[in-house]
Amino acid sequence: MITQTTDPVQPDSIDVRRMNYMAALSLAETILSETTVIPTHFAVTCADVAPDEATLRFYFHRDAAAVARFADELYLDVTTTVQDDDGVFTEACGGLHRGVQVTAWSLMPASAVADTAQVSA
Repeated sequence: MITQTTDPVQPDSIDVRRMNYMAALSLAETILSETTVIPTHFAVTCADVAPDEATLRFYFHRDAAAVARFADELYLDVTTTVQDDDGVFTEACGGLHRGVQVTAWSLMPASAVADTAQVSA
């Protein structure tokens, strides 16, 4: 008797990307329906060189406070960095949510940050 073993069929890269795009879009729908802050726009990426790594990036136009609130709701870590051109970059990121990397970000000119600080004072 001859026993022939075969390796399990591996999903095609296109199918993996499609599945991960759909997972990311489903997560985006859930996030947008539940968050208290709505982003200016969001992007979904799933590169062909890394089909298992879908990413959602939410952009908040000149609104670092919204990034912080969004991060709080999704349990993301927030970092703020002063850029070389005196802009202030705020980014929230953390672990995977349902297999999808989620980040949120905002870029504010230093003058806008100074104006906000003066209004707050």
